[in-house]
Amino acid sequence: MEHEMQEPTRTTGLSRLSSLATNALSRRTLLKGAASAAALSAFGGILAACGGDDDDDVAPTATAGGGAAPTATTAPAEPTATTGGGAAEPTATSGLGAPGGELIYGLSSDPPNMDPHIATGAAAETVKMQIYLGLLRFWLDGEIQPELAEQYEISDDGLTYTFTLRNGVKWHDGSDFTGADVVASFARIQDEATGASFRSQISVVEDIAESSPGVITMTLSRTSAPLLTYLAHTNTTIVQKALLDSGGDPNTTIIGTGPFKLDSREPGVRLSLVKNPDYFMEGLPLLDRLTFIPYADENTRMAAMRGGEIQMADYVPWKDMDAFENDPNFKLYTGDAAAFMTVIYNTTQPPFDNPAVRVALGYAVDRQAVIDIVFFGRGTPITGGLIAPNNWAHNAELDGKFTYDPEKAKQLLQEAGVDPTTLSVKMLSTSQYLMHQGAAEVVQANLRDIGIDCELELYDWPTTVDKGNKGEFQFRIHGLGMGYGDPDFIYEFFHSSNKVYAEILGFGDDEVDSLLDQGRAELDQAKRKEIYDPLQVRLSEIGHHTFLSYRVQGEVSTANVNGFHQFPGGLFTNSHKTLQQTSVN
Repeated sequence: MEHEMQEPTRTTGLSRLSSLATNALSRRTLLKGAASAAALSAFGGILAACGGDDDDDVAPTATAGGGAAPTATTAPAEPTATTGGGAAEPTATSGLGAPGGELIYGLSSDPPNMDPHIATGAAAETVKMQIYLGLLRFWLDGEIQPELAEQYEISDDGLTYTFTLRNGVKWHDGSDFTGADVVASFARIQDEATGASFRSQISVVEDIAESSPGVITMTLSRTSAPLLTYLAHTNTTIVQKALLDSGGDPNTTIIGTGPFKLDSREPGVRLSLVKNPDYFMEGLPLLDRLTFIPYADENTRMAAMRGGEIQMADYVPWKDMDAFENDPNFKLYTGDAAAFMTVIYNTTQPPFDNPAVRVALGYAVDRQAVIDIVFFGRGTPITGGLIAPNNWAHNAELDGKFTYDPEKAKQLLQEAGVDPTTLSVKMLSTSQYLMHQGAAEVVQANLRDIGIDCELELYDWPTTVDKGNKGEFQFRIHGLGMGYGDPDFIYEFFHSSNKVYAEILGFGDDEVDSLLDQGRAELDQAKRKEIYDPLQVRLSEIGHHTFLSYRVQGEVSTANVNGFHQFPGGLFTNSHKTLQQTSVN
């Protein structure tokens, strides 16, 4: 949909997955047989629902940092649940509830684009993953499972991936899903004209073909440690070849193979999905209808939650988490290090074209104040590299490099020949998410404390996204996901080939590019660690970002909602895959 550009609101005050390619098996056959239809139909997991005053409830932690790759005998666990202050261990059926009914979900933003190959934020992704499926999927504890693929194999040299597709899958219009749909989808992702968000990640696929009916063969130009994680991401889900051949637009003609199909869409008002009766997973989805209503204002969204207008909501404001967590009428689902807040500099614009200025500002920011004021203590400061401590690629030696030291910031600016009192800068943010605005106000106050005149430009979220994608800002506050478990997630933000986060911002560094390419191609985890450590050091030296904090992410539901599960760490958005097993009773 088109969004009218608006004048900004101006403010002046402080108002997991370790590499699945690491350990070679015989022909490196993974998830073969056991994770087929029988295993997928055992759709349970652990329902991590916090409620009441049960002190034993713990937010899930990411198993990305060194967890073992799933084996052929790994199957989903039976679900357990904790609700309203007491733990229970029900069976799969009693834990998930009875089928039928409608869940009304309060979204933080109206999906601006429904094309699954174009990323437009977590709220849009929540809806897309109900409609579209991929060859693979992330599941409850961050493990990768087959989805439209029934099984897959990886050749010994890591250059050939063979996927056996699931039989009997139907598109929402009743036509058969085939290998031709897969081939067409990846061709579309690789077509520069599409503007696909994962074009760079999938560029390693040199050839893809249906080598025999229902069998897809991918040939790579080089090894790719994180390829499986790419294939489990919403941005590589499969679209219908017939739709593409007819010139259809997946943003406006929405046909998938997922558990729900589109019933109606009124942009800005509501988007209604209904149960897909042809869904290949027997007994799912449980809900008859899933309705998304956007509430741009988080306080209005939480009021709708408390008032019973909706049964579930995303992006629970941190100021409201304690109340929901301690109220037996609700369930709060949280995960740590789910996302991070950061300052992004446009290096085409002074003074941020000077790396010494950018690095100096890393000492001007009070990260703990961001956590305390914006996230009500639910976060962790990032004082070194971006890769989180629960990931095997974290560089612990960098921790503590960027302390809150305004005098050092002023000293470094003076050494760079810059008088901070002569600087006047404008910071882009959004008033739609108070975490963005609040963090921006903290940073604004910090910069003013060292003499820099800083003005905020606040827009609605779609306008902020548009300006960010076009590079129309000096510097900005942004919240970003921690990716898909593999440390390769930072490629998107720092490789010079990325249009939004690097190219249009004038950022490019040969050493960073080389290390990112090496880390992506290397299969041995220990050797990858030796690549990512100096990479994080180099990023700290050039300061394209000033990292602020990791944050806890949360969703809330009424107590009668069962089956939803919060995925670990940066996979939090994928938690909404479990809406297919969610019920309202």
